[in-house]
Amino acid sequence: MILRHLTHRRFLPAIVARGGLSVKDTGGDYLQFEFEPPSDRLFKTIHDTRSSNELPWDETDTVALDFDFVKMQAADIEVLEQVKDATWTVEPESNVGPSRFVKSFLSLGYLTEESREQLSEYY
Repeated sequence: MILRHLTHRRFLPAIVARGGLSVKDTGGDYLQFEFEPPSDRLFKTIHDTRSSNELPWDETDTVALDFDFVKMQAADIEVLEQVKDATWTVEPESNVGPSRFVKSFLSLGYLTEESREQLSEYY
């Protein structure tokens, strides 16, 4: 089981330097993940909703970081289905997984092996 976090490649140096995902890059109190993505639909389309003048974002800028949910549960990391002021409605036919949230920070130590290898290609 995985939790997928999508980010812009521009944030990778800070993520690697700090050793994990931080809300310092997201501007909120929680990190947001897609739980058990049934497809790559969100990965392939997130740039359409996140691109701005301050941060141009096209499909080549998106990086998926997959975290091992079972390993996180074993470490008692609290993963929330819902948080205040965050809504994520998923239509069954959308081919997008439900959202999950982690407060503040998540170590790269919980990355899946595949994501760890992908990240090592960048750094």
